[in-house]
Amino acid sequence: MRATLLVLALGTCEHTLAVEETGAVAGTHGPTEVPMIAVEAPPPPAESGPFWQPTEARRAVPILRSDAPSMRYAALDRDACLRELGRRGVSFVLAEPTTGVMAPVRLRGALAGGVTIHSMLGPAERARAPLEIFDCRLVLALDDFSAMVAKRGIVEMIHLSGYRPRSQFGCTPKYDGKQHCAALAVDIAAFKRSDGSVLSVERDFHGRVGLSTCTARPAPNELWSIVCDAADRGLFNVILSPNYNAQHFNHLHVEVTPQAAWMLVP
Repeated sequence: MRATLLVLALGTCEHTLAVEETGAVAGTHGPTEVPMIAVEAPPPPAESGPFWQPTEARRAVPILRSDAPSMRYAALDRDACLRELGRRGVSFVLAEPTTGVMAPVRLRGALAGGVTIHSMLGPAERARAPLEIFDCRLVLALDDFSAMVAKRGIVEMIHLSGYRPRSQFGCTPKYDGKQHCAALAVDIAAFKRSDGSVLSVERDFHGRVGLSTCTARPAPNELWSIVCDAADRGLFNVILSPNYNAQHFNHLHVEVTPQAAWMLVP
């Protein structure tokens, strides 16, 4: 099982963007040339959001407020980001210098709400595996995300990969410096609850390619709610699910994207 998931991790998120003459996006997402759709701002938002307005068009939409967490975190430099991790009490160590990663860190404990995030590798392997490296800016978003899912009784998130170099489909040359090859994205495959039960994206998402996740969410579906709650809070610029394309059948791709004033949650 572990070997299967690791193989999938190397081939599920190669991001190639093709803008067709109709303006639709073929493939996955790109950080600067995603077709955007204008939306009207919703009524004055609550203190915590929403920071976006979902649309059935399955395209990127503008972030409605400049104080969205994803925008604030993406704008931090290395030192400011590391100071914020320290202020929050996040247990981490600096990772070895990693090509393309501004502030590489390895987590050494739980995030907010007592939620851990790690791959299916054993503890000794995780301590040195490149796929366990995250950019500090992504960790800040994941810390907020952990606090959110902890309220649902979740104590553990299992991912397929964080950092992946370009040679392992971490990003396309066109978008070098972002996505997995910058350790700014992670593919989350499962959420484990405190009672031992597991929400598996492959088994429990029940999506279909082409559906608009946050305008067509079934009720009840906890995974869809997790995606849309994170989007409402502006935690990530990109959240890709099994509704996006066949390559995402078994995970949620979440990403912080520098220099982006948009969100893509198809």
